[in-house]
Amino acid sequence: MPMQTSDHVTSLNRLFIQALLRMGDAGEIDAACRLAAQGWSLLRHDHPHEAERLNGAMHNLTNPKRRNNQLQADAGAAIPFSQPR
Repeated sequence: MPMQTSDHVTSLNRLFIQALLRMGDAGEIDAACRLAAQGWSLLRHDHPHEAERLNGAMHNLTNPKRRNNQLQADAGAAIPFSQPR
């Protein structure tokens, strides 16, 4: 039995969310949120459940813990490693 259109949307949205969260893990939180918002806008009328999943991803991306982890990672990368003499 072939997949229904809504099944395709659900599957693609799950992949999209995984990619967005990986972008967030890589420090591209703002770009990931913009893409998630665009996806939400496309899905909100015809696929409200999937739009809500994207809303959850945006909340995950903007979680203060994620932001703090990214700030700590950025700060650690900015400090040059020095060899003991």
